[in-house]
Amino acid sequence: MVTIVYDKDSGRSRGFGFVNFSKEDDAKSAKDAMDGKALMGRPLRISFALERVRGGHVVVPRLPGFGDGGNGS
Repeated sequence: MVTIVYDKDSGRSRGFGFVNFSKEDDAKSAKDAMDGKALMGRPLRISFALERVRGGHVVVPRLPGFGDGGNGS
């Protein structure tokens, strides 16, 4: 599922969105394939979203190989 985020006042895209994958490996493959690639002359910046719990702290999921010096960082 893809969700594009729009400005509530202007109705224009805010320049980012979210893509949900049913498999973690598919998400990693998509990130590896698209991060830094150009779209309409601008580089894509792909990252994993942080999960926010209402009224709580930000929960940062730990994915093996990302941000830990592994081959995916």
